[in-house]
Amino acid sequence: MNHSNRPFYAQAIAASLVAGLLVPSSMNAQLDRSRPPAPGPAPVVQLAEHSLTELPNGMRLIVVEDHKLPMVSVQVRFDVPPIVQGDKTGFVDMMGELLTTGTPTRTKALIDERIDALGASLYAGNEGVYASVLKKNLDPLLDILADVVRNPSFPEEELEKAKLRARSAVQQRQEDPDSIAEAVGRVVTFGSHHPYGEVATERSINSITRSSVWAYHRYFFRPENAYLVFVGDVSEKEAKDLAKQYFGKWKPDHSLVSTDEYGRTEVEGMGVLSKLEKASVPHAERRVFVVDRPGAAQSVIRISFPLNLHPKDIRSMQAQVMNTLLGGGVFNARLMQNLREKRGFTYGCYSSLEVDRFNSSFVVTTSVRTAVTDSAVNEILNEMARMRYEPVTAEELELAKQFMMGSFGRSLEDPRTVARFVLNTHLNELPAEHYRTYLTRLEAITAQQVMDAANAFLYPDQANILVVGDLERMEDERSLLSNLSDRGIIQLDENGAPWKEVLSPVMDRTAEQVLDAYVKAVGGTEKLAALRHLYIERTAVRGVDTLVTKEWYAPDQLRTKLTMNGAVEEEVIHDGNRVFFANTEVSGELTDAGYDDVALRTPPVPEAKYAKVLERMTLLGSTEIAGRPAYKVQFQTVSGLGFAQYFDAETGLKLRRTDELLYNGRKYDQVISYADWKPLGGVLFPHEIRERGGLAGKVVRHITYTEVNKAMPVTHFEVNIPEVPDLPVPPEMLPPPENLVPSDE
Repeated sequence: MNHSNRPFYAQAIAASLVAGLLVPSSMNAQLDRSRPPAPGPAPVVQLAEHSLTELPNGMRLIVVEDHKLPMVSVQVRFDVPPIVQGDKTGFVDMMGELLTTGTPTRTKALIDERIDALGASLYAGNEGVYASVLKKNLDPLLDILADVVRNPSFPEEELEKAKLRARSAVQQRQEDPDSIAEAVGRVVTFGSHHPYGEVATERSINSITRSSVWAYHRYFFRPENAYLVFVGDVSEKEAKDLAKQYFGKWKPDHSLVSTDEYGRTEVEGMGVLSKLEKASVPHAERRVFVVDRPGAAQSVIRISFPLNLHPKDIRSMQAQVMNTLLGGGVFNARLMQNLREKRGFTYGCYSSLEVDRFNSSFVVTTSVRTAVTDSAVNEILNEMARMRYEPVTAEELELAKQFMMGSFGRSLEDPRTVARFVLNTHLNELPAEHYRTYLTRLEAITAQQVMDAANAFLYPDQANILVVGDLERMEDERSLLSNLSDRGIIQLDENGAPWKEVLSPVMDRTAEQVLDAYVKAVGGTEKLAALRHLYIERTAVRGVDTLVTKEWYAPDQLRTKLTMNGAVEEEVIHDGNRVFFANTEVSGELTDAGYDDVALRTPPVPEAKYAKVLERMTLLGSTEIAGRPAYKVQFQTVSGLGFAQYFDAETGLKLRRTDELLYNGRKYDQVISYADWKPLGGVLFPHEIRERGGLAGKVVRHITYTEVNKAMPVTHFEVNIPEVPDLPVPPEMLPPPENLVPSDE
């Protein structure tokens, strides 16, 4: 967020109060109190005076005097660009954490004891150090501050403690959906190889060494990169004298820098120095990511994209007004009014626009009930799109401006704000009058400029949609929100990496034994053999459509028919030798992999004949499905068709099947789950089948009608496919007779 956008104009209020005292009381009767008075013109902000000088070693000194209280705050701020941390992600923050843990002449305990004795505060981070103290103790405080800034020793024992705390934080993060969404959200917004998209993991933390931490400090924490800021009861002369005393002679050694064979800069102790070359921009397509949290009652939604918007861009303030109107803090913002007040999806829905000189970003966050996840995502996208084509009302615009003015005015009550403004002006290359004219420029923004900013900086069709929640229970229309050509939902783990199933080895059984246990669990071979004929009707309701699947089984024969609202959508017939297929677009005979697929599911319990018809089966290991231990078995047909099934390790029943489907150049990861097992003719069948990730999205089918061992006419399974006659072989394709001798001609 552009931290320059803080609110208000106390002098305007004071002026209006004074003016009110001069108005005769007899005029009160003439006031129209049914409407609020029109706001007066925005005043020019009068900022406290400050000075800016530079020491001989390049350190810049900022002094903001405020003698109301005998307090002084001091900040050493380093201008450091973001870098890619790679396999040591987390070491930059760790460097900041360790700055105050010791120097060659002071231990951490001694530093802490002395700071307490001075009644001071001392904080450090990866951008520098901040401290505050009573004026009388400023000198001894600066002695400590300068020591930790210039000479940190990064003790090995303190590094190990910091790594332990960091690992604990990672473990806690992985149990908190909001923390997961924040961390993984950075990955999907910027990418895992972007400085703002890297996420610290236990593995990366374990890789951090003292040499990398020390090398970062030595390379970047240098006087020519630093701002020394004094705010409070200190004169400009006093500050200059103190700056010269404690930092004037600071000339650290330079790092050992080289170039590798690829022309990349290498810093001793840190490795390849990879800075951000250019800002990331929105992806070409909308993408949908999910971090699965089985059993979660809520979904955490985060919709985001990066932006190439610099703080000095004149459209930056217009974009901030647009964000405020959409969801940036006011209760009447459009996202809040839609998702909370109108639809009751959530307690709050907020947007933020982070305007950063290296790479900006836009983010919408909310938490909703699992059942309305898709609806909430759609409404957020709709509100983003509406900002682009529907002008905001005068009332909306005025409310947003008043909110931003108020925030700005309150920030001026803190003298440190002036120092922050000065820092921002230099770091972000802002005009010198940027903050003095803030209110005037804000007041002048129009509804058309807000809509122009929405069109320039809102990308609903190119957004990254991240959902942290129970994937199994979500409505699967999210896949329709992704317009990727080759895949739908992308599943990630809690660190933002592509999700990979974790399997434990199983040594006490084989895939064949798992299958045998399943067949036994559903009833056994004798009951399966007695089930000669079976008709099952499954019904699913999807929106306004009713889908009915009819399945007829006979020995080595199968017929299925799918209807939607009574109209036939697809039909398959297997007569035992050939397979006929028809849908609303094509019809004909299935061969090769298509035939194998139908033949495989021709028996009512296909697994009973897997061993005879499959090329191979492999027990890959054990895992958990919905909290239950399960075996995963991979199967492959003769034609190369592959799929996996999961079986409950305790009951033996089938829990899930996964397939990779390819249709019109797009890959679908279909997952079918089985539940509510009940007997039909003495054999257990799943009466609830849930499909997700396939061509049809999410479909939940329930058995609504059955007929057991009711004979069917032989003609019911006729395929009526004309035989293809053998064509004569053209003469030119015939091989020459063995005794034919070529002539000389």
